[in-house]
Amino acid sequence: MIYVTGDMIIDEYIYGTTTRISPEAPVPIVDLTSRERRWGGVGNVYNNIASVYYTARLACYKDEYNADLFTDNPNHTFFHTHKIPLKTRIMSNNRYMSRIDDEEYIKDSKLEDNILELWNTNSGIIVLSDYNKGSIKNPLEFIKKTKSKVLVDPKLSLDNYKGAHILKPNRKEFEDYVGVCKTPKELMAKAQLTRDHLELEHLVVTLGEDGVLLVGDTIEHYESQVEEVFDVTGAGDTFMAGLALGTEAGMSISASTRAANKLAGIAVSHNGTYTISGEDWIESIKELQ
Repeated sequence: MIYVTGDMIIDEYIYGTTTRISPEAPVPIVDLTSRERRWGGVGNVYNNIASVYYTARLACYKDEYNADLFTDNPNHTFFHTHKIPLKTRIMSNNRYMSRIDDEEYIKDSKLEDNILELWNTNSGIIVLSDYNKGSIKNPLEFIKKTKSKVLVDPKLSLDNYKGAHILKPNRKEFEDYVGVCKTPKELMAKAQLTRDHLELEHLVVTLGEDGVLLVGDTIEHYESQVEEVFDVTGAGDTFMAGLALGTEAGMSISASTRAANKLAGIAVSHNGTYTISGEDWIESIKELQ
């Protein structure tokens, strides 16, 4: 079983066209054509997993303002809080013009206090998507409490995820912890030390256009699978979903990482946040053969 938890973020998109400059200030006027709201953050990770692994379980916070996005589903457990983060992106003429963030740190602890008991997680995989919005305030304790394999997409200092099965920082998050790595050799050396120090089964560092570094008992590097980049929004979520799907399927960490790398490449070739399909998953596996 794959369990998914962490910070739910609502992604709002405002679409329009621009043909004029405002007389009030030198800024473009966007004539509204449509708007939509969808799950981001842990919701995006879950959607990518559930599109392939239909019985995946989700636990997160919801609020009243976005209640229409949280319909009843036996695979979902929602805890109420005053406000969950909202990110509003303004798109005009197919261009990303601006983003407005409306968020406050979640003070409630109901999710963190209750979810492991409600799930009864003595085995399986838990994906923790941490955006530092307050859903899981003490990830170190969370990881210690469960016997499941915990796969983490981090936002806090990496010390907070000691003992995780897989820790997947991007390059910035990794270098915030170890310092700037000036050469590939230095990057690999620091990654090996970090994996050992944090007692991780595997450390996966995503490097953007420079590919992916996998550190376990050996060190492996994979080139980027991106052919053309349209939008990198949500690519890390897609990669995380690929790691979870591969792990649940019993694939090796090398195969899981390569499949996740392929899926992230597919995601960034689409405009906006892209949810992988079963066909995408099959394509990513075929390439391993």
